[in-house]
Amino acid sequence: MAASNRLRTRYDIGTKQVLLQINDVRPQDTGEYVVVAKNLVGEESTGASLSVIPDKRGVDERPFVPTDKFRNLERPEGQTRPLEIISGVDVPEFISPDQFRNLNQISPLTRPGEEEAPEEKRPPRIIEKLGDVVIEELMPVILKTKIDTGSPMSTVSIHFSSLFKN
Repeated sequence: MAASNRLRTRYDIGTKQVLLQINDVRPQDTGEYVVVAKNLVGEESTGASLSVIPDKRGVDERPFVPTDKFRNLERPEGQTRPLEIISGVDVPEFISPDQFRNLNQISPLTRPGEEEAPEEKRPPRIIEKLGDVVIEELMPVILKTKIDTGSPMSTVSIHFSSLFKN
C-alpha cells in the first residue's frame, strides 16, 4: 500500500490485534484488503472488502494544515521552546562495577539455576477474521483482525487491491 497520512497501521502484542485505520475514506480506497502473517513454520491470512459510498459533492483534495500547527516554532529571539522532561525515562538504573563484570558470565536467555526449554515452533493463526465494511465517503474506518503470531513471531503485512476504475 502506498504511504499516506490518511493511513495508520498498528499491531498490539497484548491484544493480538492488527489494525488498519483509514481517515477520510475515498472511492479509491474501495477494494480488497488482506492481512498476511508469515513465519518460518507457516502462513495464515484473512481478507475483507471495503466499499465506499461516494459523496454527492466532489472531494476537496487540497491539504489541510491547522493554523496553530507551527505556532511554537517561531519565538522571539532569545526565547527557547520549553523542553518536556518525563521523570525516570532517561535515567538508567545504576549497576555496580561488580554486578556489571558478572553480567558477562550469564547467558542472556537463562538465569542462574533456571533452565529454559526452547519454545515449540508453531505457525501463525487467525483468531478473528477481517469483516467486510460499507461506509460513506470521508468517514474514518478501522479494519481489524486478531492474530496469534506463532513461534517464532510472524511478520505481518497488509495488502490492498483496488476495485476502483477511473
